[in-house]
Amino acid sequence: MNLGFDTFDTFRFKQLVFVNSAAYAYTQIRIDQHTALFGENNLGKTSMLNALKLFLLPEVNFRNCGSKFNFRGTNGNLYDGMASFRYYFPEDRTFIVLEAENPHGDFCIVLHRGGATDKMEYARMVVPCPYAKLEPLFWDVDADTNGGIGAPIESMTLQGVKTTLREMGGEPLSDRKTILERLFTNQPYDKKAGRYSLLPLRNGAGQREMDAWRKLVHLAFDISASDERTLPDTLATIIEGQKSRKEEELLLDLNAIVEEAFQLREQGDRITRIRNASDSWEKFNERFQCETQLRSQAAKAYADLNESVEVEEGRLKEALETASRFLTEAENREDGLRGIKRDSDKAVSNTDVEVRANSRLVEDLRKDINAAYATLNEFPNGTPRQEIIKSLDEYIDQQSQAIKGYDDKAVAQQEIGKICDRLGGNERQAKRLDERLTNRTPTLLDDLTVSDASILNSLNRSLGTTHGVLTREQKEVFTQFSQQFRSEDDHLALGHLHERIALSDIPYQDYDAEKTRQQMQDTLNELKTRIAQDKKRRDNLLEESNMSPEEIARRRKQADKELNKAQKDKNALNALDANLQTLESREGELREDEEKLEEQKRQRDKADVQWREADENRNKARQGLKTLKDQAQQVHVIRQRLDPIGKDANNVLEGRHKVIQPTPCEVSEANFEALQETIYELSNLRTKVHHQLRNLLTMSILPNADSQAHLSSFTSDQVAEFHEQLKAVFDNLDTQEANYRHQVERHNMTTNSQVDILRSAKHLVSAFISGINAEMGQFSISDLEEVRVDYKLHPRFEQLLTDLDKADLGGKELQDSKVYEQLKAFQADFFNSDARRTGILLSLDKILAGVHYKYRKRGEEGWTTNAQSNGTTMMITTNLLSVLMSRLMDGDAQVTMPLVMDEFGSLATQNMRTARQIAEQHDYCLFVANPNRDSKITQVLGNYVHLGLFHATQAYAENRTVVHHGLCESLARKGTLTRRPADTRIEGATLSEEEADL
Repeated sequence: MNLGFDTFDTFRFKQLVFVNSAAYAYTQIRIDQHTALFGENNLGKTSMLNALKLFLLPEVNFRNCGSKFNFRGTNGNLYDGMASFRYYFPEDRTFIVLEAENPHGDFCIVLHRGGATDKMEYARMVVPCPYAKLEPLFWDVDADTNGGIGAPIESMTLQGVKTTLREMGGEPLSDRKTILERLFTNQPYDKKAGRYSLLPLRNGAGQREMDAWRKLVHLAFDISASDERTLPDTLATIIEGQKSRKEEELLLDLNAIVEEAFQLREQGDRITRIRNASDSWEKFNERFQCETQLRSQAAKAYADLNESVEVEEGRLKEALETASRFLTEAENREDGLRGIKRDSDKAVSNTDVEVRANSRLVEDLRKDINAAYATLNEFPNGTPRQEIIKSLDEYIDQQSQAIKGYDDKAVAQQEIGKICDRLGGNERQAKRLDERLTNRTPTLLDDLTVSDASILNSLNRSLGTTHGVLTREQKEVFTQFSQQFRSEDDHLALGHLHERIALSDIPYQDYDAEKTRQQMQDTLNELKTRIAQDKKRRDNLLEESNMSPEEIARRRKQADKELNKAQKDKNALNALDANLQTLESREGELREDEEKLEEQKRQRDKADVQWREADENRNKARQGLKTLKDQAQQVHVIRQRLDPIGKDANNVLEGRHKVIQPTPCEVSEANFEALQETIYELSNLRTKVHHQLRNLLTMSILPNADSQAHLSSFTSDQVAEFHEQLKAVFDNLDTQEANYRHQVERHNMTTNSQVDILRSAKHLVSAFISGINAEMGQFSISDLEEVRVDYKLHPRFEQLLTDLDKADLGGKELQDSKVYEQLKAFQADFFNSDARRTGILLSLDKILAGVHYKYRKRGEEGWTTNAQSNGTTMMITTNLLSVLMSRLMDGDAQVTMPLVMDEFGSLATQNMRTARQIAEQHDYCLFVANPNRDSKITQVLGNYVHLGLFHATQAYAENRTVVHHGLCESLARKGTLTRRPADTRIEGATLSEEEADL
């Protein structure tokens, strides 16, 4: 977040940890400083560097591993997905951890196996704390096992680690969309959204931004640009990513242009064919109309004759109807009696259900009543029911408050405060009462009788609070004086019954010393009981505030159980009287239902007898109807001469006779022969119509109709449909010609705009490279005064632009076939075997044939493209990488990340130092690997890690034993093990004799 002066949000990669992965049992490497990895070959140094891609890219599996991660072996060949998956995540107890930092604090990304091994899936969890808090989950650094280098956590499981990480505030990032939002989007003002921001892309984590970032990652891991496509592909993706809209990208399908031109040419040819076939259409249309008319006449004749034959069959119809009526009546009676029987069965079943339900209800009432009596028995005999209910209400309130405290700590804290306040007040009041009871001295009224003392106390309350002992004379005086008064209607009266004077302003105040003391004692006891209860409740709440979530859940469950039981007990007590009354009523209803059930069973048995008799009669009527039908079958032979004609007519008439209202006619041989002649004539006419239709279909007038031109026959519906389609074609021929002209004009305009896109792509590349060179001109390396990025477009692309500039793409006629042949030829040369397919898009990376560097040495005028040393190339590419990253990253963010140089040892010492200085200028940390320890690398970088010095005899797996961490032990001169800090060195440090021998 930029505050208006030179401040930046810092994003830093701090360390990388392997747990039971690759060749490592447990290896912990800092990557926020220049670091060299030393160790023998096949130890996994390069794969450790490559593992950073698992964090830098938003992937969740190793499918299409080559295009995603570009993992390569020493021979340059790509590793396949399953090999990479098994290498980095060989089992469930495998983890790779990246510790990072952003403006919101330290956090860790933990990679582990995903849900589907066969799909090569891995998953990630993010945790809002530094790695030091996670280390005890993966390795016991302080254990004496393995000679003091620590020991594996035997109880470590994938599920256990995930559970612990969640308890520490961790959360899984399971899908690609969430990974992009949480890891690759800068949220400087929203801590929750930006807590795990790893790389703050300037325009968010869109698809184009991520494509560009993927190319930069591959460039960062191929800093020497040994792959000739690394720089062209990277620059092309960055250029497209900077465009403001997706529609501006260069994704041109030249085959689509050629295909559309081919389709338009075919469309023009088709319009010509339609115009030439007009005479054939007129003949077909005329005969089609005749056939339709003749078919209607033949259908009418057949329908009339068929109806007349049916009249001859009427003799049996009445008999069949009568028999059918008898059968219907028998079936109706059987159906009605079956319904009565079914209703009787249902009534018995329903009443039986009611009896059972009432029985259960009576039983439930008895249970509730017994439960109420059981609750009453829990209290002392004679305790009023309302007091018991009040006690239960208090208990329910206590449990409800306890549950609120379990659910909400703020409620628990509030209750603790209330209890403490109440406890303090009760303790003070109890203390005062106790002191009064302990220090109580006799008052002037204690030696008098209760009656005399009460009279005097009513006259003067101070006599009951004044301490002292009366003399005998004083006692007698007080007694004689008090006997002048008496109590009447809670007030004093002077004198006796007939001579009394009512003192209505003086209420009677009872005074009993022993009773007063007992009341004070009772009040004190009640206060002590409340104090004890409050202390217990306070202690429980304090204890619960420190309990584990599991214990709180258990206590809450117990409190909820006790609350439910108390509520049920209270409800049972409240409903006791009503339940007793309801029970008596329900028992009476149950007896009535049982009597009703017996009567319904008798009615059911009666209905069953009647239904069986009706069923027998129905079967007899059915058999009689079957006999009549057998007789009617003999009459049906009469139709055998007409049926073949009907079947033949179906082929010609297409069922038209079925929708015609027939007229009775004479059933004669003459009418039958006339029908046959009409059908024969209709068949010949239909053959001619089909022949003319086939000729029209072979002319390619209708789309996708050529295959149907060879059908042996058509239905009348098919002929009618083709007739309708052809009619629409010939009726709209003028409109089709006008539409065709408009389409050609639109095609020419589209072709012209597509060619403009090609021309603009060339200028866009040139402008982008110029901008890059303006920034690259700020750097100088070794003896090079200036370095530029140069590029070369594909020569076939340049030739295509030249050829198209000669064509007139703005005309109203379809372009000459030569223009489209040039596009096809370009596509064939450019895409080889894919040239004929549409959907093969011409993108910017395809026309950018090559990218290389131009150099001008110090003191020289001319430029050269001669290859420089690997070190010089790496330093130049480092500058280029920084320039390109600045276009992707948020301008207010400073990203400190490792820069991988796998061939660092081949550089001269001076070039090493220059590489370090250049990396530091751009906030990179060099992360290099070398098979042997190199003093030059150590002196330049200052920090190194020698992998392979320590192997655990007790590890997670036999083939993953390498251990390195901040407290790893090293070999001393005499071969003993001593503990020392992390295996790193500061710049300029010399090697000890022991280390020099390693």
